[in-house]
Amino acid sequence: MSADRSRILDLLAGGKITAEEAERLLDALAASASGAKEPAGSAIKGDPEPLIAALPKYLYVKVLAANGDNVNVKIPIVLVRSGLKLTSLIPPLAMDKINDTMAEHGMSVDFNNFKPEDIDELIAGLRETEVNVDAKNGDTVRVYCA
Repeated sequence: MSADRSRILDLLAGGKITAEEAERLLDALAASASGAKEPAGSAIKGDPEPLIAALPKYLYVKVLAANGDNVNVKIPIVLVRSGLKLTSLIPPLAMDKINDTMAEHGMSVDFNNFKPEDIDELIAGLRETEVNVDAKNGDTVRVYCA
C-alpha cells in the first residue's frame, strides 16, 4: 500500500475526514497515479494534503465591539457535524415546534428535511462562505470557516 493511501485511511480511521472525503481523495490519488485527469474541483496533484487542507476545520464567529467587549468563538466543524446529526434524535412534534418558532422569527429552515448526507455538502459550502455585518454603533460581526 502506498504511503499516501495509508495516510488517507489513517485520517479516516482517526475521524479527521469522512468516508465520502476519503473516497474522493482515494479516487483522486488513483487518477493521478494513472495519469488521468484530476476530478473536477480537486486540488490534488499526487498528494492528498492540499484537498484535506482545503476542508474547513473551524467555524469562527468574531465580534469587534465598539465598546471593546470583543468576542472570538472558534467551533470545530466536527462539533457542527455532530450537532447536525443530533437533529435526527429530536422527536417530530418538538421538531415541528422548532421549525414553527424559527419561521416566526424569519428563519425558514425545515430540519425535518435535513438528511445526514446533506451535512458534508453543507460543510463544503461553508468553506466559501463569509458573513460580515457592520452595525450602526460601530460593532463588526464576522462569521467564516477556515
